[in-house]
Amino acid sequence: MTTFGQIRALPGLTRLLIVTNGISALGAGAVMPFLWIYLTEVRHFQTWVPATTLAVQAAAAVLGGLAYGVLVDRLPYNRTVPLANVNAGVGTMVFAFATDPWVAIAAAAVFGFGISGVGTTVRAAYAVTTPKAQRDVAYSTDYGVLNLAMGFGVLMGGAVAAVGSLTPAGRYATLYAIDAVTFLLMAAATITTLPGRVGAADADESDEPRARAGYLAVLRRPELLVILLLLLLTTLATTAQFRAGLPGFLTQNGAITSTGLSFAFALNILLCAAVQFLGLPLLRRYRKSRLVAAAGVLAGLCWWFVYLAGQRTGTAALVLACVGVSLFSISEALVGPLLTTLLNNAVTDELRGRANGLFSITYSACNVLGPVVAGALLPWSAGLAFIVLMLALSGVATVLAVGLRRRLRADEDLSGESAGDASAGEPVVAGATHERD
Repeated sequence: MTTFGQIRALPGLTRLLIVTNGISALGAGAVMPFLWIYLTEVRHFQTWVPATTLAVQAAAAVLGGLAYGVLVDRLPYNRTVPLANVNAGVGTMVFAFATDPWVAIAAAAVFGFGISGVGTTVRAAYAVTTPKAQRDVAYSTDYGVLNLAMGFGVLMGGAVAAVGSLTPAGRYATLYAIDAVTFLLMAAATITTLPGRVGAADADESDEPRARAGYLAVLRRPELLVILLLLLLTTLATTAQFRAGLPGFLTQNGAITSTGLSFAFALNILLCAAVQFLGLPLLRRYRKSRLVAAAGVLAGLCWWFVYLAGQRTGTAALVLACVGVSLFSISEALVGPLLTTLLNNAVTDELRGRANGLFSITYSACNVLGPVVAGALLPWSAGLAFIVLMLALSGVATVLAVGLRRRLRADEDLSGESAGDASAGEPVVAGATHERD
């Protein structure tokens, strides 16, 4: 079956989530590049304000992931998903009225808490609206749509920011209003369509009584702990470094110019989309744990080519950098959907919210820690210490992924129709309205 045939075969609720999540990503892309510019050049705040705003947003995202992880396990999906989207929508709208520093910081706290909740609740909702055999398609499509939508959103944001008929404050107020509306659209679309509670099939398999189901229960499951560690290692070695360590290493010694770097960034977007859409039928032939191990190998090779590029200049450096970015992009495109699928295939329903909450905060923490690691290590030995650490992280991730297969049941690790055979008869909630106990 072709990629688009597999997407059309997804349940209607799953496709609704993909579309509405993509719309909210369009709004996110519209404001993503402009927060620092908006707060310093339009609101004329000192630089400590946007710096503090970003730090508060990151801290709130950790708390939001934890809180919404609990809510998903206690409340119905048709409440938690809309609530998280309204939370994020209100937070981003407050930025439009940030005439004082404390308003910007408050907006960051509300938005960070909510956006982490969106990731946690939507990721869990995919799992209960999609059969196990189709979850890899759902998560891969979601990641692909998010990437493309954010890219278009950036272009749209640039166009709105250049509208001459509006004041500077009016342009950015419009952008934040657009972002808020996209979240509210998803809230409205999901409040009447998502299930109230899922069936008891997963809960019957649980080793943890509902009353004792907490974050420690997730961490006591070896396979879930390994998946979260893989997310930590692979994200630190890939996504968290794409805007920090990778361009920092390639430019600090003059290996490539800003034009070459822009080309590498465009290549990343195109390849991620190609892997997540065009490569899906091929990827579904292999075990997910094996593909995660391959992603670790590709990440290691990426950093080797980036290191070689850093030792050269001109065309040779650009070619080597593009090879490295290509490997980087394939690894990045594999890791997110695969680990999300593995996590939700392995977790039982009463722990699903908390497991996805830990997934969200791990990802958020990596995107804060990644630039810190790059800034600390890039000055050492012309960046060699940084490259060595990235190679080490990639190597450890590969070893963990190879060992993960022994911890998973066949139906959790298999891809495509094989997983469908292993999980035949699994109930999928298509429109239940009764609430979770």
